[in-house]
Order: sequence, then structure tokens, then C-alpha cells
Amino acid sequence: MPGVKRESTSTSSPDPDLEPIIKKTPPSTPNSKKAKTTPKEETPNKPKHTKQSWTEDEEIVFTELIGEVLKENLYAKIKLDGRLQRESPAVTAHLKAFMNKVKRV
Repeated sequence: MPGVKRESTSTSSPDPDLEPIIKKTPPSTPNSKKAKTTPKEETPNKPKHTKQSWTEDEEIVFTELIGEVLKENLYAKIKLDGRLQRESPAVTAHLKAFMNKVKRV
């Protein structure tokens, strides 16, 4: 059987066309030379937003809505994730305990 002559596969001088594209693309870096502007320059006529405290009634409604959303969607999300091996009643009981704890705070 005649010997097969193979090309050298040395890594010291690889063909530039065979190099991965990733090596040819320079890494992206944030442009540090970009001129920074202050928010006042961007929106001079925009009124400042004042923070408004949540009322006790708003807190109650917010907590109720969170509870409803969690009761409807939490078990499905837990089951889909797969890291917690709990059944629906256990998840619901834990959620109720957690919500009661939040309400006390």
C-alpha cells in the first residue's frame, strides 16, 4: 500500500483563511472617548419627578395583586424550572406563609 503524504498541521504558521472568524474580530470595548453630557443638557424642559409615598390602601391592593399573580403562575414556573421538587399544595402553603410574613413587615 503506497504511503499517503499529508500536509503539515503545525500551529506555528496556520493559514490565515482557516483561522476562526472570532479571532479576526477585535473584542468590543466601550467607547471611553465619547463625550459625556449631563442630564440637564439632554432634557432642559422636562419637569423633575417627585417621589410619592405609597399609601396604606395602595400597599394592601399591591400585596393582594402580587398574591393573585403568584397563586396563578408560581407552580407552573416552579415545575418548568425543575430545581424544586415540590407538589402544588406545598408550594401554595409556602406561598401563603411567605405572603403573611410580608404583610406583617
